[in-house]
Amino acid sequence: MDTVLVTGGTGHLGRDVVALLKSRYRVRVLARSPGQDPDVEWIKGDLATGIGTQESVSGVQTVVHAATLSPAARRGYLLPTDFWRSPPEVDVDGTRRLLEASRKAGIAHFAHVSIVGADRPRVPYMQVKHTAEKLVRDSGVPWSVLRATQFHWLTDRMLGKMSRMPLLALPGALVTQPVDSRDFAAYVAGRVQDGPGGDCEEFGGPEVLELRDLVRQWQQARGRAFRVVDVPAPARLRQAARDLTTPDGRLGRTTWLDWLNTHQPE
Repeated sequence: MDTVLVTGGTGHLGRDVVALLKSRYRVRVLARSPGQDPDVEWIKGDLATGIGTQESVSGVQTVVHAATLSPAARRGYLLPTDFWRSPPEVDVDGTRRLLEASRKAGIAHFAHVSIVGADRPRVPYMQVKHTAEKLVRDSGVPWSVLRATQFHWLTDRMLGKMSRMPLLALPGALVTQPVDSRDFAAYVAGRVQDGPGGDCEEFGGPEVLELRDLVRQWQQARGRAFRVVDVPAPARLRQAARDLTTPDGRLGRTTWLDWLNTHQPE
């Protein structure tokens, strides 16, 4: 069997990708804290420093690069600093190192996970993702760029944090298209089998929701009653939200409400 390296293999998406791949491939995961799955080859390393990078690609045919670093996603809420800077150590510096190692190792396919709207970056994290995509395209390694909309688990985490406030002011008319990471993982696994595809069809959830409806469904599913004030959104903000959706792309099957009803809050 071919060997596939997965970076970010201990995260939400990475775990789903590994679970789908390991029945058909030898799966190797580069991680700062290796896991316990005996069906996976664990390489201890860190993309931010380059430790383990060269070792991780040795003998590998395909790389699935799902590792990323978003402080806002980790904490579940935004801070003012998130609108000024996003750390590049993993998404830019780490991607550059991994691509160079992949080129030297003769990797046949570098599948890079990104975000819908990365080509229209409006915040630093999106700019970092856009830079990483350009590195992939210019690397000389056969590649795919696989973009997804925001994952259900992240939306759930952020709403859980925001619900601690007594009152939540939200621009309810903004649209969003959250997607199940398992649905996207199946798309990524299919791309591994098909090989390099360049800029692949974008992937999103099965429905585009207004923010007011998304929050209402979350409140009902989680039993969290708090006051929400609907505030107007300027045209520029509405367009920025639409840029993060892909209604004409490849769509998953799991709706937001279905996901909420089958998952406990983190």
